[in-house]
Amino acid sequence: MSKPTIQYVDQTIRDAQQSLWGFRMPTDMISSIAPVMDRVGYEAIGVNGGRGAVVAAKYLKENLFERFRLLSRLMPGSILRSSFTAWAAFGFDVEPVAVTELWIRRAVASGVKSFWICDYQNMMDRLNYLVGVAKEEGAQVVGGLMYALSPVHTDELFAEKTRKLAELDGIDIIQLEDASGVLTPERTKTLMPAIAAASKGKPVELHCHCNVGLAAQCYVEAMKLGIKTLHTAVSPLANDTSLPSIENTIDNARCLGFSSNIDEEALKTVSEHFRKIAQERGMRIGVPLEYNLWKFQHQLPGGMMGTLRNQLAEIKREKRLDEVLEEVARVREDFGYPVMATPYSQFVGVQALFNVIGGGRYNVVSDEVAMYMLGLYGEADGPINQDAKDKILNSAKAKKLAKWRPTEITIEDLRKLEPGLDDDELLLRIAHPDGAFKERLNILFGR
Repeated sequence: MSKPTIQYVDQTIRDAQQSLWGFRMPTDMISSIAPVMDRVGYEAIGVNGGRGAVVAAKYLKENLFERFRLLSRLMPGSILRSSFTAWAAFGFDVEPVAVTELWIRRAVASGVKSFWICDYQNMMDRLNYLVGVAKEEGAQVVGGLMYALSPVHTDELFAEKTRKLAELDGIDIIQLEDASGVLTPERTKTLMPAIAAASKGKPVELHCHCNVGLAAQCYVEAMKLGIKTLHTAVSPLANDTSLPSIENTIDNARCLGFSSNIDEEALKTVSEHFRKIAQERGMRIGVPLEYNLWKFQHQLPGGMMGTLRNQLAEIKREKRLDEVLEEVARVREDFGYPVMATPYSQFVGVQALFNVIGGGRYNVVSDEVAMYMLGLYGEADGPINQDAKDKILNSAKAKKLAKWRPTEITIEDLRKLEPGLDDDELLLRIAHPDGAFKERLNILFGR
């Protein structure tokens, strides 16, 4: 009798390089090994979404759509999986749905065959429309659940979120992601069956980060429970704040009696390529992190932790990091326990920084935090602290933003911003606007 098979979604050139390198992986690092990656036998290969497009344009001077087209030619046997969210294609701000719609259509035209989508805060109407756009373009759609640890994030809540996703016309797969790396093996044993039971028969994938060193153990428990698709990266870009390595996961699966369709010789070549080129270019190689209980309190993902350290260093307040992290936990509770993933981890982390160094709690707030309290990013899973909300909404900034709602516009309206641009260039300008174009964009969006 044949052994059950575990499938792997590769995150080496997507979430792994975001976690370790901040999206700074250039196309030439990928293109030279892409034909070998195509032979490995991945279920899908993750590629950058809108935030990655912004970084690629700003720091690498690259057009992400050109990368999509190149990789689709070099990896014709692989499914390229990009992403979008309910509130925006590119930024931390709420964008008109037409921007995300155009992003989806152009990504598919450039070779993307699958999308991971996530609705962190119950923006189901927008999500339903965008899933329809992706299906209209013939793409596979993976409905994302983002794991969070809090008093309100029970197995029952995640099961309800799963049911809502599974009931959307066009969702093909359900995926649980733990961006903060705080899922434990014990919780995996209860949570994954609850999600699987609510998925209406749709396949369930698991995507965990290694921030507290437990992700590989969670994968073992998930396999025992019948989860057949896991997200991994090749070992040079695994561990640390990234994902488990595929090499170790295959070994663990084999010990449990599972097989795979992975060409391990091709995989070895891919892994050696990224290790060699990372060493040559002085880029970070992932190593396992020690188990640290403090990370369960603040739940900041690795990228946001690095941002906070840099911000404190710039103002010569490095020694106040622990104060800021303690405040992160308090702010998150005040905000109704948002998922600690982009953009909410940024909102919480930056607000905690302001609270510690800004002369008092909520004396200084960002536009995004005011918009969050106004409900423009959807409904929080937990109760929001009313005193904190009142103080934020009584600010002059919040009162001004209270009058604004995202303008419903069409793709044709977007094209009128700069008639000489093709759609790819238009999207990249929207992602990273400047000068007169930014002024026209703000007027169109009603800001």
